[in-house]
Amino acid sequence: MKKSFFNPSGYFFLLLIGLAALVFPVSLAAQENQVQKAGIFAEEYPMLSDSDLYCSPLIWDQNLPELKIIGSEREEERAMMTDSDTFYINKGREEGLEIGQMFLAIDIGQPLLKLGFLAQKKGRVRVIRLEDHVSVGKVEKGCGDIRVGNYLIPFEEKGNVIGKDTGYDNNLKPGESLEGQVIYLDTDFNIVGSGQWALINAGEEQGMRTGQQLTVFRQKNASLPREAIGNVVVVDVQKKTATVKILSCRETVEKGDIVQVK
Repeated sequence: MKKSFFNPSGYFFLLLIGLAALVFPVSLAAQENQVQKAGIFAEEYPMLSDSDLYCSPLIWDQNLPELKIIGSEREEERAMMTDSDTFYINKGREEGLEIGQMFLAIDIGQPLLKLGFLAQKKGRVRVIRLEDHVSVGKVEKGCGDIRVGNYLIPFEEKGNVIGKDTGYDNNLKPGESLEGQVIYLDTDFNIVGSGQWALINAGEEQGMRTGQQLTVFRQKNASLPREAIGNVVVVDVQKKTATVKILSCRETVEKGDIVQVK
């Protein structure tokens, strides 16, 4: 005897087919949507490294810090301190220092263009022992050359910049947005390229802020149009200056090049 197609088991089979037809397209669509979202997310990334945030140059435009490294445990063996080395600070318990406090070591050098003193961040340090008027610190994460004589300022953890390199072109017109000029290159040479740092003469007072991207222009002389040669991102901002990182360039960046906010 033949089994009827329209029996309970047949209905159940048809129901399964119908559900599969409905569910699988939705699942595939959901998967495609997730892939698209992942692709969009992948276009943006952290643009700054720890070195950019805590080892880059800046213009120090304030009074000299009170805290200073006055000696190190192994200074007779070597001048530079590395991670886990201990050193001595010129203030202690009576001046308000506490065990566990974190500081940023900076080297403050010569004046630059009457804007302040050229300075270099040297890395993070921590107070590990206290005396009345002196304390002991330890290098937590140095940039290679923390030395006796470096100053200490309170450590502030900085947020990263999430984005992508927006590139450079000649669409910006002179005077259309905030402009500045490259005044210092963090190199022993007269040029810098992608991944290196420079200082510009525009800062907080002019409206500059961390994370902004600027196009770098070069103009050989006043009779010729300027040409876009690179793109930079603002790493740190002071009153009248800012530290930038070169993200991309078709020619090396030089002192005197113009930078303009997109």
